Amino acid sequence: MKTFALAASVSLLAVTAAAAQDWGAAAQRDVEALHEEIRDNHPALVTGGDEAGFGQRLAAGYAAAREQAAGVRDAQAYAFTLRRFARSMDDTNISFDPNWQTPPLWDAQRWSQFTTGWRNGSYVVTWVDPAARGAPPVGATLVSCGDASAEEFARRRLDGWEGNLDQPGDREQTAPYLFWDRGNPFVGGLPASCRFAPNGRGRGREYNLTGAFATEPSLRAAWASTVYTAQTALAVEPMAGGHWIHMHDLTQGSASQAFLAQIDGQLAAVQGGNVLIDLRGARSGSAALGYSLANRLWGVDYRVAQQRIAGQIVYRVSPDNRQFFVDTLGRMQGDPVFAANYPGAVRQMQDLIAQFDAAAAAGQRTFTQQITPPIPAIEAAAVEGEAGAVAQVAAPTNAMRGNIVVLVDGGCRNACLDVVDMLATLPNVRIAGTPTGADSIHFEQTRVALPSGHGYLNYGHKTWVGRTRASNVGFVPAGALAYTGNPTDETAVRTWVASLFGG
Repeated sequence: MKTFALAASVSLLAVTAAAAQDWGAAAQRDVEALHEEIRDNHPALVTGGDEAGFGQRLAAGYAAAREQAAGVRDAQAYAFTLRRFARSMDDTNISFDPNWQTPPLWDAQRWSQFTTGWRNGSYVVTWVDPAARGAPPVGATLVSCGDASAEEFARRRLDGWEGNLDQPGDREQTAPYLFWDRGNPFVGGLPASCRFAPNGRGRGREYNLTGAFATEPSLRAAWASTVYTAQTALAVEPMAGGHWIHMHDLTQGSASQAFLAQIDGQLAAVQGGNVLIDLRGARSGSAALGYSLANRLWGVDYRVAQQRIAGQIVYRVSPDNRQFFVDTLGRMQGDPVFAANYPGAVRQMQDLIAQFDAAAAAGQRTFTQQITPPIPAIEAAAVEGEAGAVAQVAAPTNAMRGNIVVLVDGGCRNACLDVVDMLATLPNVRIAGTPTGADSIHFEQTRVALPSGHGYLNYGHKTWVGRTRASNVGFVPAGALAYTGNPTDETAVRTWVASLFGG
């Protein structure tokens, strides 16, 4: 299947207009295409040490998706079918995106007029609509729904559909949806009654639940009471003994440039004291902004010298995987500024394509490259012109004088994990907060337009064998660095953070 790098999405209005189309046929066609693309190109089937397990999950997910596709009648059922198939392979870097506008995180159609959060191993009521009658109170713990325990009920409604409940970061981020109707026809309607323990102990009591249409103000308030929501995406503010750096969005643009200018304007003061780098909720953007921040704070030469990147990159040999790099080379050569300033990157891409050709000619399924440690620095340099990012000097010195804490949560995922990986290699850095999202060792995304035109498959096309952080594992702060309070109580969070610096 030919791969495409497509970015534009159509609006929900276009989806509504397309309601008369046969969504069932589209789902069946795209399930077949997704299976074919992964089967023929995904590196996990030939690299990474879990070939048999991945193949079994692919087969099982394919069988389940074919069965679900037969029952698809609308756009939402189509999207949930493809999303679950993508998640079923237990590779956090495989995903499906419909080609219509992604709704906000707090979106729902109907709900039971309250919201739950994941708190210390239980689903706890965090917000109740003032108009609700007879709902369980804030602080009540879910015990069961009918014959299903709280865990069984959550698995049925959320696992695979909204996230992977074996991932602690996904537990945190999907908990609000437990009693929300998000348009998934495969999980049944909202429950009529469930048992809650108002004081968090014992068998609790049965509550009759009332479903209602969900309004935007209520959903926003419910979400904000449950999952951390940044009020300021990018900023620097003083705190006792140092500075609090807000970096909740890693998107490159005018806002990120203004943020870096703010860092530059008070660099000496930031370097001279304690620093809190706040990456909570940083699910969007690229790692380049994180590298740019670190290059300023620590000094680029010192930052590069500290990085220890272990392992090898293994490529699966296939026509589509080769084409990805041919297209990348074409973009490099088509940009005269890039081609002139980074001739080494162009040669590296040409050499890689030659290795694909040599491996294919020899009948090999894979080939291996040693990791070149400065590559992440080159990526950051390419974004903002920091040509000195790969320079090496003798015994570079650490410009940071204080203690550094990196604050994370379940919203830190995608490129945010690359940033935390890099920061964790630097001296005197501690990772604190709640568990992050996760990513797999199969990385660098291929984006494929599926045949129906309604969505895209994303997957990593090469494997990092020997990565320090294991596949599908995020950061899980432990001991005193684990925050166990209410993640939306910013006063409590700041008091706790102060304690990490001895306050």
